[in-house]
Amino acid sequence: MKAQISVITGDLVNSQQGDTASYITYLDNLLAKLQQAKCLRQYDIFRGDSFQIVSKPDQGLFLAIYIRIALRAADAARWDARLGIGLGTQQAKSTGYGSAFLNSGNALDGMAKNCYLALKTDKQKINSIVSDLLPMLDHVVGQLSQTEANIVQTRMFTDTNKDVATVLQKATSTISATLKRAAFEEIMLFIKAINRMT
Repeated sequence: MKAQISVITGDLVNSQQGDTASYITYLDNLLAKLQQAKCLRQYDIFRGDSFQIVSKPDQGLFLAIYIRIALRAADAARWDARLGIGLGTQQAKSTGYGSAFLNSGNALDGMAKNCYLALKTDKQKINSIVSDLLPMLDHVVGQLSQTEANIVQTRMFTDTNKDVATVLQKATSTISATLKRAAFEEIMLFIKAINRMT
């Protein structure tokens, strides 16, 4: 029996520049926390700076955006990741096989130049639409400052701006203004719209 899943295949950008060990340790800790919170099913880091994540089908794009934003929150000047999201099937009793894995790898390999985000499904019509839309989301995420990324990252797993203000010990008005400047609501609406399509 085939199960529907989302697979994210990624590689860290500029991982050989600067403190590579800290970069990879941060990623491993981030993914471990997401797994403990049951936001992803499993993950693996391989070849030093490449990684793969398996999650529910409706969580792939959200997690990909969250990971990129979390990396930018840690070091916006140097840290980021190229992420190929594959939606599709996984063969029962088999790890790493099924259309979701193939779609994820193909999305990463076929990623447009100067774009760090791609998504591929089993449906070509959807792929054509999504490939035209994702560069806009990629651009917005790529423009976030470290401060903006830190606030957006925190907001993605909290219920209100006031909760973010409490966690980060900042004024609620500062949080609201930063989220507006960072286009947080638009990012979340974009994710929901693509999830409805896929």
